[in-house]
Amino acid sequence: MRIVWILSLLLLTACNTGGPGFRGITPVEKRVDGSRFLLRVNGPLVEAIRISPEAFPRFEDVASRANIAAHELTGCLPRWTRGDPSMMVIGLSCNGARAPAKPKRNARYSCDVYDSYASPARRVRALGLECYI
Repeated sequence: MRIVWILSLLLLTACNTGGPGFRGITPVEKRVDGSRFLLRVNGPLVEAIRISPEAFPRFEDVASRANIAAHELTGCLPRWTRGDPSMMVIGLSCNGARAPAKPKRNARYSCDVYDSYASPARRVRALGLECYI
């Protein structure tokens, strides 16, 4: 039981650790319209981690607040935002320079089950799936 408690505690403490390319950078906390972010700046990129609890936040709403926080911190214009409502990477355009290229997204699949079959006698199970990229 102690191991489960210790593992849970370790996982929770890693929730606001900087991602790849942002480790070792001291975060700056910013508040915008009730959302709190930890921001780490690495050149023209900003990592924004939302640390305020919010019920079912929409990405667009959180991203716009994170863009405002990044602009207030750096004075540069946010040109693109990638991520999810809890962690985003923002590309900045500073002093008229071009923003860095957007990172490529990994292919993700979303599948729906539209049919299923199970035969207890033969132990056969089958699912009909429709998958989208």
